[in-house]
Amino acid sequence: MSDDVGTAIKTMKLYTHIERIENELKEREMLKADVVDPIALSEIDSMHYFGNKAMEDAVVSMNLDSSSKVLDVGSGFGGPARVLSVLSKCTTTALEVQSDIDEMAKFLTKRCNLDHLVKHEVGDIMTLDLGSLGTGLSSFDGVVSFMVFLHIPDKAALLKNCAQMLKPGGAIFIEDYFCRSPFTDSEVDALANDVFCSDLPTQEEYIQHLQKSGFQNIQFIDISSEWTSYVTTRAEQFVANRSNFEKVHGEPTYLSLLHFYTSVKKLFQGGNLGGTRIIAEKKTDQIL
Repeated sequence: MSDDVGTAIKTMKLYTHIERIENELKEREMLKADVVDPIALSEIDSMHYFGNKAMEDAVVSMNLDSSSKVLDVGSGFGGPARVLSVLSKCTTTALEVQSDIDEMAKFLTKRCNLDHLVKHEVGDIMTLDLGSLGTGLSSFDGVVSFMVFLHIPDKAALLKNCAQMLKPGGAIFIEDYFCRSPFTDSEVDALANDVFCSDLPTQEEYIQHLQKSGFQNIQFIDISSEWTSYVTTRAEQFVANRSNFEKVHGEPTYLSLLHFYTSVKKLFQGGNLGGTRIIAEKKTDQIL
């Protein structure tokens, strides 16, 4: 694991005050159950957009079933990994760079009685011995990642590493940010300081990286409009719910998340930041 990355990313306020997960569990009395429902839990343990729709689509797109092995890069609190495994019965390796978030993820997976399907690993996809994941290189049927690749500037190396983990013909299912048009100086600063994000590729650059990494049948789906609406509504609802939120989590956590939600809203409303869903297959004759 890269300790520097795990520490530096804490400048992003979404990844601070992680005790909010425990607070929410207590508020909803979810831990009183012998087994926590991972679908209900996903309402509070996932940090991507539009709930479980992305996981449902990934299961269908990648034809996941009980024989499938999936790598989730940047798995966070483990919500998407657990939902994938619940929906398809696939085995998911959840790779997370932040050790404190990984510890919470392991706890939640155990409480959901899913530790036989979801395996948690701490590490940085850019520096980790890839052979240590799953059963080694070329051992996964799918690689997924939700709102994480934006934190990794070197997309060429990142996608090459993902391709190395896939079996020939294996698929990736990614949701990420991209550059629609040049950012202003203030947007560059906001992306770097509030979102831990730099050097976002354009659509054309992203597709080129995918092709050079050995992917084919590439679908680059622009969902910027939907995400702009989502982050706008999220920020507005968060402000409207301030009183209830602070009763559970306190003012510091509220102000921290408000700063993040407001910054992301402004970035998407500016029109230069885009959102995409990427689906592609590793070439069957690809040797990396």
